[in-house]
Amino acid sequence: MRLHRLLGIIMLLDSRGIMKAGNLAKILETSERTIYRDIDILCEAGIPILSIPGPNGGYSFMENYKINSNALESGDVVNLLLSSMGIRPEKNTETDQQLKNAVIKLENSVSKEHREEIIKAKERFFIDQDPWWGKRILDQNVDIIKKAVLSLKKLKIDYKKYDNEVSGRIIRPYGAVVKNSEWYVAAFCETKNEIRVFKCSRIGNIEVLDENFSLPESFSLEEFWGKSKQHFARQLSPKTESNNYPVKMKFHTEKKQLLEGFHVQAITKTKDKWVYDIDMISFETARNVIFSLSDRIEVLEPSELREYILEKANKIINLYKTI
Repeated sequence: MRLHRLLGIIMLLDSRGIMKAGNLAKILETSERTIYRDIDILCEAGIPILSIPGPNGGYSFMENYKINSNALESGDVVNLLLSSMGIRPEKNTETDQQLKNAVIKLENSVSKEHREEIIKAKERFFIDQDPWWGKRILDQNVDIIKKAVLSLKKLKIDYKKYDNEVSGRIIRPYGAVVKNSEWYVAAFCETKNEIRVFKCSRIGNIEVLDENFSLPESFSLEEFWGKSKQHFARQLSPKTESNNYPVKMKFHTEKKQLLEGFHVQAITKTKDKWVYDIDMISFETARNVIFSLSDRIEVLEPSELREYILEKANKIINLYKTI
C-alpha cells in the first residue's frame, strides 16, 4: 500500500504544485508524520522534491521537473467504475489508495477549469458509511475477493455459518454484491456442488489458489442475486406472516410516511381525520415505534397498546410533577 501512497504524492505534486504536508495527509487519508517519512523515501530514491519554508510554502518538485503519470490503466478504470456504482473500498486498503490515485489521474487529465471543479467537489461532498451507533466491521478480505473475481482464481476459505460452525470450502467466485454496506460473494462451492451466496464478513482464513476457472456463459449475477433474494424472502415469510399485530390509529392529517416500511392494510378518511389499519408485526415493535409518535397520532385499537401509551404518558407527567 505504501507504493500506491508514494505514487499519490508524486501525482499530487505534479498536478497541484506546492502542497503542504497537512493537505497531502488529508487527501491521502494518512498522518502528517507518514507524509514526512514518505517524502524522505522519495528523496532518497532520487525524486527532486524541494521543501519550501514560509506560510505559502510546502513541498514541490524542482523547477521544470515533470512526470507523465496521468494515463489511466485498466485497474484504474475498474476502480472508478466501481466507485461510480457506489461500491467503495474499505479504508486503508490497497484498493482504497489505488482509487485515490485513479481520481488524481483523472483530475490531471482534464482542463484547469474542470480540475478546479473536481477539487471543489471532493472538498464539499463526503460519504460516511459508518453507523451512528457501534462500529462498522471492516472486511480486509474484500480486496482479495475482488481480485479473484476479476482474475477468475479459485479461493480456499474457512466459512463461519450462522450457528458458528466453521467449514473449509473451495469456491469459484463468480461475482460480488454490496447490499447495505455488506459484501457478499456469489460463488460455486465445490463442496456443495452448487452456486451459493457467502457473506464476506463470515469468511475467515482465505487463500488465492493458483488455479483458474471458467465463468459459465449462462450465469448472470443480477439474475442470480434476484432469485436468491426471493428464496430468502420465501424462507422467512411463514415466520413473519404468523407474527402479525394489527393496529388501528387516527391522524389529523395524512401521515403515511411516518410509518413507512410497515404493511398498510387499509386507509379511511372521514372529514379531517385519517384512520390507518397497519400490521406492526408485534406488540413490542408497535409500542417502541408508536410511543415516539404519540403526540401526533391516536391509537384506537388494540386496547392493550392504547393503555400502554396512556400509562407511559401518566408516568412521565408524574415524574415531572415531582421536580
